[in-house]
Amino acid sequence: MAAKKKLVLRDDVNMVFEEELVHAIDGKPTILENESRDVFSVPKARVKDAEVLLGQNECKLAIDSVENIVAIGTVINVDFGTNQQTIHGVPLGEKNVCVSIIRTLIHEALLPFPIKDEIVTVKDAIGTCVAWPKNLVIAPAADAKKKPKRKNQKRTTVDMFEDNEDLQNLPPNLPAAVTTMCIWANTELRDGATIHTTFDAEIFGHPRKAVVFRSDIYAMAHMLELAGGCIVFYMSYLHDVLKMSKMTDMVTFVDPDHTGALGCGNPTERARSLSNRFKNGKPGQIYLVSYNSGSHWMLSVVNPDEEIIYFMDPLKRRLITGEWKTILDNSIKIYNANKSRKGRKLIQWKNLVGIPEQNGGKSCGYWIMRYMKEIVEDKNLEFATKWDRRTNLVYTEQDIDEVRAEWVKHVLKFPQM
Repeated sequence: MAAKKKLVLRDDVNMVFEEELVHAIDGKPTILENESRDVFSVPKARVKDAEVLLGQNECKLAIDSVENIVAIGTVINVDFGTNQQTIHGVPLGEKNVCVSIIRTLIHEALLPFPIKDEIVTVKDAIGTCVAWPKNLVIAPAADAKKKPKRKNQKRTTVDMFEDNEDLQNLPPNLPAAVTTMCIWANTELRDGATIHTTFDAEIFGHPRKAVVFRSDIYAMAHMLELAGGCIVFYMSYLHDVLKMSKMTDMVTFVDPDHTGALGCGNPTERARSLSNRFKNGKPGQIYLVSYNSGSHWMLSVVNPDEEIIYFMDPLKRRLITGEWKTILDNSIKIYNANKSRKGRKLIQWKNLVGIPEQNGGKSCGYWIMRYMKEIVEDKNLEFATKWDRRTNLVYTEQDIDEVRAEWVKHVLKFPQM
């Protein structure tokens, strides 16, 4: 009965769109697999400490001791009143909680409870739920003060993970598609269920696991900060647009997990990763590279063959300096070295000051998705000319709602698990 309800609601979402820009090629999204997993127990492993910044409603996940932080996640439907909770049909145990890993800090750290032989490290676990010892799940408040008494600790933990998953009390004037998705997700994305897939190498140059959590849908409904997984799904939608326009040889994407300031490697590793992406691309391609500085999304369009980088900051600040500029400069220098090409002494940077400016503190992710949409939909790729000089261009609510609706329609093509 639940499955029938789910299908009807998904059909309702598709009916919201009176005009369709693009369908997935051959009616199917570009994926390799959709996986179901079970939980088993094996010994733990020690990793080094990591200093991290937490987003709203996030917690640190540690191995062996609270100093060994290996990942960031959220607790899923913790019920402290029962000892019968299960995860994928396996008893969770009194001393464990069910968590969804959002991002990794120590990629190869072993999970406390691996899933068969497939999900062994924290990086493998992105997109699925795993068991984690309660005493190694560290809420933000625990960083600032000593642990409260046990009774208060339980109440604080439960409250912390409910606020960002309330899909019943929705803001007014939501796009119809987003409202329908929230109604569907409120019923279907329970007990750790997610929308989960693996994109093939055609989009990012390597297979890419991607997941949408219940909290991501809440963020989309309330225009809150977007996780990298949301950006990835929209990039996959735009890749389908490029395929329909026969422009995949002209424009392509870089995985946000290979660029961000947190949990994506040191600057040298990120520069080498970018250079490998350029090396394995096609001649003349430009690369849409999103970058999260820790709490803010920006977009760079890189043309490695011409050694030009176009920079777009939704806050319309001056041309970026520091780590990100160094990473992109070095990525092109490494690319040139691999091609035995001398290249320019200085990489050319252009700050596109004419882009529309974001209008809210957490809206940067929606703005860079809109930038990418306009770049991809322009067959002449005249974005640099359009945004080269200061303008009074703004994005209306309808402009951003269009992006949100496209994201919803695309995400609902993928199965839940």
